[in-house]
Amino acid sequence: MTESALPRPTTLAEWIAATIPPSIPALDAAPAGSLRFLFYGRASTREHQDPRTSRAWQLDVSRRLTREHGAIVGEYFEVGCSRQVPWHLRPRAAAMLRYIAANADRVDAVVVGEYKRAFLDGAQVRELRAVLEQFGVQLWLSEAEGPVNFDNPAHEALLSLLAARSQTEVMRSRHRVVTAMRMQTVEQGRYLGGRPPYGYRLVDAGPHPNRALSRRGVRQQRLVPNPATAPVVKLIFSLRLAGHSAAGIARHLNEQSVPSPSGADTERDRARLDPGRSLRTVVEILGNPRYTGREVWNRTSADRATRSPSGRRTSVRNEQHAWAISARIAHVPLVSEQDFVAAQTVQATRHSTGQGVDAEGVECVYLLAGRLQCGLCGRRMDSHRSHGRAAYRCRHGYTSARTRPESAPGNLYLREDHVLARIAAHLTTTGIADNPDAEQTARLVDELGFVFRCDATCVELLECGASTSARTTQAPCPAARRRHAPERRRPTPAGLDLCDSRGNGPARRACGPK
Repeated sequence: MTESALPRPTTLAEWIAATIPPSIPALDAAPAGSLRFLFYGRASTREHQDPRTSRAWQLDVSRRLTREHGAIVGEYFEVGCSRQVPWHLRPRAAAMLRYIAANADRVDAVVVGEYKRAFLDGAQVRELRAVLEQFGVQLWLSEAEGPVNFDNPAHEALLSLLAARSQTEVMRSRHRVVTAMRMQTVEQGRYLGGRPPYGYRLVDAGPHPNRALSRRGVRQQRLVPNPATAPVVKLIFSLRLAGHSAAGIARHLNEQSVPSPSGADTERDRARLDPGRSLRTVVEILGNPRYTGREVWNRTSADRATRSPSGRRTSVRNEQHAWAISARIAHVPLVSEQDFVAAQTVQATRHSTGQGVDAEGVECVYLLAGRLQCGLCGRRMDSHRSHGRAAYRCRHGYTSARTRPESAPGNLYLREDHVLARIAAHLTTTGIADNPDAEQTARLVDELGFVFRCDATCVELLECGASTSARTTQAPCPAARRRHAPERRRPTPAGLDLCDSRGNGPARRACGPK
């Protein structure tokens, strides 16, 4: 009896499968082991990388590593999250850790396709190790060719080397990018992206100088004056050079119903209503050197050096010497360099005796910051320097950038030493302290979480936590809480009279804007 012939392949996949020697396992062969793996991978950005391709090659590396030991039963792939962010704050990594905590009996190991895709340094590896060991889960790395043995000196040395390489790659990439952008700004005056400054709009500037990007249709852009808003910028500088304050300029523009940047360009923030000009808006325009026609880059930074513990990048203002300024005029100026520098001189003169620094240049300290609430409107009182002394002020929601209605209450001003004296007397009367000085009084107020409601005639103690405007402080120690619990549960005491420095009656309540 003759043997039946093997079926002839009819598709390309069947034909290729028939050519694989028996000694080479097929890619979809069943795993030989029984370990259950969770895969973790990461792509830095969605705009400059292809997440599908990145996930595919990282997953392929992980499957080749684990094929003979088990199967990948879950995938967690991160997109657009920096590796500097701790694992428990990454969305997909956090989801994987929650799954392991709830299903530890269903997971044997976590496999990572590439170290530098998942970890920034050795600290993140150690933090992950502590979590995985708690649930009896292994960590597999392709660089280790299997599970990581943290008790093996060779593996410890490997992890140290991988961490150093990961950080070196980050530093080299950042240096290349920052240096290139600086040179493009200084030598070419190139517009490097972002929102155009108020007063300008973007127009096409021809094909991109990078040939690869140009073939893909990427175009350059440049700034040109916006006919609707450029005159407003010129007006702001002219008023400043005439001696007007930034608040006065903002008030003038609001009275003339000149739209703010968000109102003039609704595409900037569609969900935001136009609240009018603010003092900060005018200050930012007066301090932007791009109105001189030169391109400026690196005025602010939001890199890993300014990242908060939660992983969020905070933008900070760089010193002027760190700015990159084009060597030539890159776009039409709205103000001359001489007038711009003169405007900064006016600003520096007005701010030379700022509220945060006294006449000798010593930084001011406000002992009751965040602990005083306005008795008229309920707002938290602002720290405010008054005649060289620490004080507190409430403007009841009004600002100097808008004309105040005649029926509106005047600003409330309170000197810090007056308030501290009345609080110290209250602490002595209730037995909490014995004639404390100013610093001891402020420390007790902070530790006990006291909040005081103030007006021109009295200072009244609120129950702890009664004010949502008060700042959040650390909880008092248990001993202090037990020792002072009876006083804190007493009914709110009557108002504490607040007298002026000569003891001749209520403190002065200032009327009108200061």
